Amino acid sequence: MVIHKGNAISRVRQFYMRKVKFTETNFTDKLSKTIEDFPRVEDIHPFYGVLLHVLYNKDHYKLALGQLNTTRNLIKRIREDYVKLLKYGDSLYRCKSLKRAALGRVCTVTKRIGSSLAYLEHVRQHMVKLPSINMGAPTILICGCPNVGKSSFLNKITRANVEVQPYAFTTKSLFVGHTDYKYLRYQVIDTPGLLDRPVEDRNIIEMCSVTALVNLHAAIEM
Repeated sequence: MVIHKGNAISRVRQFYMRKVKFTETNFTDKLSKTIEDFPRVEDIHPFYGVLLHVLYNKDHYKLALGQLNTTRNLIKRIREDYVKLLKYGDSLYRCKSLKRAALGRVCTVTKRIGSSLAYLEHVRQHMVKLPSINMGAPTILICGCPNVGKSSFLNKITRANVEVQPYAFTTKSLFVGHTDYKYLRYQVIDTPGLLDRPVEDRNIIEMCSVTALVNLHAAIEM
């Protein structure tokens, strides 16, 4: 297709270059925000780092964020390559074809990280439910065998409302409550039940308790 007389080729080039740049900016900004919104394992408290590994597999988590970062860099490179090609576009048809090719490549590399984005969304939904624990506050950790009244004890001494049922492993995660004693506020943490078996045989629910026992400075109530 030949450029219409009313449209200078320089204007056509600039128009399609802006489209490619706009698309790149949109994609990279969203990927950057996603990467920045997820905490780096190295920057969080060891307790949350270990808990992250127990619940979601730390290596898989890092790999997913790494794939997002790689895709962001690829999209920037696509933009640079096609902007250079558009500078030498000699017709409206050529410029339009280059723009379509650039957008197609951006979509293709983004589709490849679909599974990583789905995994990170799954992690995000669970991370917002993790208890907010003050690492500097006086803490009481309630541990013990399943179905011995740990959650009932937490409900009695705090305003927490943890589900209580007459069967084992009702508590599947950590729950936090607060109580005052002698003008001091204590943080009380209820943990899932622990069975007497080797660490390698414990399930994810039990490993939440083990993680709290190992990584939190607290008085232990058995």
